[in-house]
Amino acid sequence: NPIERLWAVMHQRVTHNRHYPTRKQFADAILVFFRDTIPREWHTFREQVSDNFRIITHQDFRILEG
Repeated sequence: NPIERLWAVMHQRVTHNRHYPTRKQFADAILVFFRDTIPREWHTFREQVSDNFRIITHQDFRILEG
């Protein structure tokens, strides 16, 4: 689900290894992510959010026999 993937990107960018002393600062950081970071950096994480999946064919990898 793309919205869940976008939520994961937001969680990583806004909350990982960060502390917000007030609830307002935390809410502001989330709003900055959605208002500024997404439009500015969409190209860096659009494939994480996309519903497009790569098609893997046998030509793309080797099968090792054991």
